[in-house]
Order: sequence, then C-alpha cells, then structure tokens
Amino acid sequence: MSGQPSDNVILFPKTVEYYQFELTRLLESERYGETTRLLQFLLSCRTVDEKAREEWQSLLDWLQMMFPDVMFHGEGHEGTDEDEEWNEEELLRQHLNGKHEDSAEYAEKLLEHLMHQEAVDKQLLALDQLAFLDHPAIDDALLEWVAERPMHPLIQFKTLQTLRKRGVSGTLTLTKNGETTEIEIEETPAGFDQFPAQIQEIIARVQEISEMQYPALSYFAAETWNEFLAFVYGTSAYRQMLKQDPACVDLWAAALHLTLLEKVFDGGDREEIFELYGITSDLMFQWEQAYRTMQLFAHTMFTRRP
Repeated sequence: MSGQPSDNVILFPKTVEYYQFELTRLLESERYGETTRLLQFLLSCRTVDEKAREEWQSLLDWLQMMFPDVMFHGEGHEGTDEDEEWNEEELLRQHLNGKHEDSAEYAEKLLEHLMHQEAVDKQLLALDQLAFLDHPAIDDALLEWVAERPMHPLIQFKTLQTLRKRGVSGTLTLTKNGETTEIEIEETPAGFDQFPAQIQEIIARVQEISEMQYPALSYFAAETWNEFLAFVYGTSAYRQMLKQDPACVDLWAAALHLTLLEKVFDGGDREEIFELYGITSDLMFQWEQAYRTMQLFAHTMFTRRP
C-alpha cells in the first residue's frame, strides 16, 4: 500500500468493517509494523465513518507514543513474514527492557493503563508489552484481574496467553458466559492456529463451502471464528466440541456460516445451509445447541466490536 496515492480512495461501510477485522488480526498477532502502515493508509483515504477515522488516529498516536524508538521495517524489506514477526518481537523486547531500566514504575503504569482502558485494541497492545517485562507484580496483578473482572472475551483470552508466555502455570477459575469454569493456564493455545485439530477442521469446512457459494464470506469466517474461540474457550460448549465425533464438525460449521449470513450479510436461508452441510433430522438437536451458542456469541460480540 505504501507509495500509492490514496487520497482519492473512498472506504465504504463494508470496506471499513473489513479493515477493522484486519487491524484486530494484526494486533492479535503482534505485527505492529504492519498495523502502523495499515493505519497510515486508512487515514489517507476518505470515509464517511468519522468514528472509525478517530479510532484509527487514536490507535496510531498510541502506537507511536508507546514505541517511539522502535524502527519497524520500511519499504524495500524483502524478508519473509516469519522473519518480520520475529524481528518485531525482538525489537519490542529490547525496547521494553530498555524502557523498564529507565523507569522502575513503567510496569505499574502499564498495568494501571490496562485495567482502566476500555479500548480493546489498546488493551491488546498493553498485554503484548506485559508479556515481555520482568517485574514481580505483573503475574499476580494479571491473575487477580482476569479472575475478578468482567471483560471482553478477546481480552480475557489474550490475558491467558500473556500469562502462559510469562511462564505462569496452574488452574485459574473464571466466569464465562454465565458459568464457572477451570482453565489450565499452560494449556492455553499460544495462537489461534494452535487449537486442536478438530477445532481447526470446523473453520476449514466453512471456508471450503463459502469459497464455492459465498466468496466474500471466507475472510469474515476466519476472523469471526477466532473471536468465537476466545469467547467459548474453556467453557462446557468448548469441551463438548472437543469430545464430539467428526460428523459434528458440520454442525458447528453450519452454525457459524448461518450466523455470519444473518449478522454480516443481512440474510441466510437455513434450509440451504442444512443442505450444504448435510444437516439431517437426526442431527437437529445437536445443531440447535451449537446454533444457540453461536447466537449468544453473536449477541455479545457483534454489538461491541473492538
């Protein structure tokens, strides 16, 4: 995107929504250089969504404030994505270690910012930094915070990942979706691509179907599935997904597909979805359970996107 004129590019509502997903994905994977460049591109475009523009500017300002001396890769960098992610992580680690040496109160300030910040994207960034800081107060503060405070499902899951990255282990009791659940911190997947195979098969099935029938759905399916996993991780519904036989992949895939059609594309034919995924009458009870869980997720997440 860099180097291309974009002041005459108009971002329509669906395009804005696409880029909001993309920003969240980049932040979740700690790719701050790409996040910065995407924000600069978006701010050079025109859009009628002034709220989105204000959020982009605020996030860019915050990134520049938190990492003023980190030199991300610019134009002409020909390394692989894996190289870039590793280099950015190392730069972040070095930057934060240096900052911490300069200010013994930096970790406390970061924790305070995290716990009093309502913007999900900025909370994700704060957790990324806390994962690398060496300070005795961080572990206990995060454990207490995640166990006692209601929070966005993405932030709750990211906190578990941060604790795992910091080497914390043990059982954590959380309240999720109206139920109390126990989670082993060290078993938390480090990334969304590290969930068990049967979980990965569900999104693969949706993408397989959507690429043939609804091409525009494929991207939204992957990002929404990641949000759903954060929402459901550790609950009875998640444990049930792990126990179910391979035939139940289609149940969850169909529930996600229909929910996306209803919430993102303002439509969706239930009978058509049943036919595409082979949902027969003997699977209907399990389908309804999966669909109800997906609807609870949609009600929670689609009304408060980060």
